[in-house]
Amino acid sequence: MFLVSKNSTVFSLLILLCLLSSMTSYAMTESLQQTLINLGDPDKNIRQQSYGTLMKEGDATIIPVLEAFISGLLENRSGLLVIYGPRVQVEKGRREYPLLDAFTGKPVLDPTGRPIYTENLSSSMIRANRTERVTVLDLIKILSLSHFDTEKRIAAIVAAGDRSDATLAPILQKQLQANLEKRISDALAESLAAIRITHGSKSEKLQAARFLGETGSARGALPLRHALANKTDNDAEIMIAVQDALTKIDRYQKLIGFIQDLFSGLSLGSILVLMALGLAVIFGLMGVINMAHGEFMMLGAFTAYVVSEIFKRYLPPGIFNYYFLCAVPAAFLISALAGLFCEWALIRHLYGRPLETLLATWGLSLVLIQSVRVLFGDTLSLTPPEWFVGSWEVSTDLVFPINRLFIIIFCALCTLLFYMIVQKTKLGLLLRSTVQDRETSSSLGVPTRRVDGLTFALGTGLAGLAGCVIPLYDKINPSMGQGYVVDSFMVVVLGGLGKLAGVIIGGVGLGFLTKFIEPFLQAVYGKALVLGMIIVFLQWRPAGLFPSKGRLVDE
Repeated sequence: MFLVSKNSTVFSLLILLCLLSSMTSYAMTESLQQTLINLGDPDKNIRQQSYGTLMKEGDATIIPVLEAFISGLLENRSGLLVIYGPRVQVEKGRREYPLLDAFTGKPVLDPTGRPIYTENLSSSMIRANRTERVTVLDLIKILSLSHFDTEKRIAAIVAAGDRSDATLAPILQKQLQANLEKRISDALAESLAAIRITHGSKSEKLQAARFLGETGSARGALPLRHALANKTDNDAEIMIAVQDALTKIDRYQKLIGFIQDLFSGLSLGSILVLMALGLAVIFGLMGVINMAHGEFMMLGAFTAYVVSEIFKRYLPPGIFNYYFLCAVPAAFLISALAGLFCEWALIRHLYGRPLETLLATWGLSLVLIQSVRVLFGDTLSLTPPEWFVGSWEVSTDLVFPINRLFIIIFCALCTLLFYMIVQKTKLGLLLRSTVQDRETSSSLGVPTRRVDGLTFALGTGLAGLAGCVIPLYDKINPSMGQGYVVDSFMVVVLGGLGKLAGVIIGGVGLGFLTKFIEPFLQAVYGKALVLGMIIVFLQWRPAGLFPSKGRLVDE
C-alpha cells in the first residue's frame, strides 16, 4: 500500500475530484449498510436475502456500490466497505487505485488524514459470481429508474422501453402517475407505450399505437415496425393502427429532417456570411485577392484559445465562463492588427496587380500556418463556456444546439454592426467614396492610403470574429482556414462584388444548398456539385446577384 505524497500530480487530483463530484454523498441506514456488507457473505442464502432487501429498500444511491460489486472493485476491510476508484497517476510512471468509502463516496484516509491509494487489487475483493451478476444487473436497471441524476434516470427509462421489458411496466406506470417533470414524464409514457405495443392487451396495443403515432418520435417507430414485422396477434385492427402510426411518424420525421437541414444550413451560412463580409471588403471593394483570409480567421480562433487558457490558468475558476466576453474583442483586435501590418508591409505594393496579390497572399497564408503550428502544435480544443453547452428541445426529436443558436445570433449582430459602420460612420463614408471614385476622393482630401489600410484591417478583423466562434463546436488547427476560404470566395462572387445584401443571400443560400445536398452525396461530391451549380449560375449572371457599381466596374 502506498500513501500519496505531497508532490502528487495536479492531474491525479483533478481526476479524483471529478470522480467524487459524480458520486453524490448520501447517508444510508445501518440496516442497508449491513445488507450491502452481506453481499460478500459466503452463505448463498444470506446473499439471496440481501438481494431481496435491496430490491425493497434500496434506491439509486447504492448503484455505485452495486456497479463496483459486479466489477470486482468492492472490498470489505474489517467491516468498512470500500470501492476501488478508477486508477489515477500519483507519481511519474505509476497509476494507483484511490480507496473510497462505499457508504459516503468520500476518500478513505490514513491516520494522518491523507487519502489512501493502492497499487493492486486485494485478494479479498467481493465480486458477484456469474449467476448473481444477472440478479445484480436487473437490480441496477430497476434502481436506475429512480436515479437522482435526471439524465441517467431518463437514459434508464429509455433503455427499459427499448428492451420492451414488461417486468418494469408496473414501476414505470407508478412513476408516470407521480406527475414528475415533463422530460421524465414524456420518457415514461413513451417507454410504457413501447412495452405495451408488444406485451399489452388489444386495447393497450391500440392505445399505444395511437400514442406513438401522435408523438412522432423516431424511437417510437422501432417497436411499431417490430410489431408490424411480427404481425402482432394477427389482428387486422392492430395492424391498421400500427401502420397508421408509422405513417404519421414518417411524415413528422420528414418535416423534422427538413427543419434541421434548414437550421444546419443557416448555421453554416452564418459563418460563411461573417467570413465573406471581410472578404467582400478586401476582394470586392479593394480588388485584392486575399488567399490568406482563412488564416486571419485562424488567428482569431487561436486568440480565443489563448484567452481561454489565461482565464483557466491564472484567474479564479468562477469567472472562466466569462472568457468569451474578452475573446471576442481580442480576436477582432489581433486579426485586425495582423491585417493592418500585412497591408503595410506587403499588400500596399501590389494594388492593381491581382495575380501578384494572389501569389503573395498565398505565400503569406503558408507563413501564418507554419508560424502558428510552431507555437501551438497541430490540433487543439477549446472548452466552451457553460452557457453554450446543451440544447433547446423545441419539439419531439427537434433539438437545436445552444452553441449553434448563439453562432447564428452572433453572426447576425456582427453583420448589423458592419452595416452600421459602413453606412453610418465617417470611416464607412470614406470607404464608400474611395471605392466609387478613388481619384476624386483623393482630390477632395480623403486619405485614400489610410483608408486602404483601415479597410484591410476591418476585413481581417471580421475574419477573426468568425474564427472566434468556430472553436465553440469544432477543434482548431493551423490549417483550419483553408476549409473556409474557397467557400467565402464563392459567396462573394455569387452575391456580387462589394454588396452586403449579396453576401448575406449568397452565404445563407450556399449554406442551405450544401446541407440539403450532403445527405444525398458524399461531402466531396456535394462540394463539387455546389461549385458546378455556381459556375452555371455565373454563366447566366457573371456579375452575381447584385452587380457592383464601384471602381472595379470602371476598370
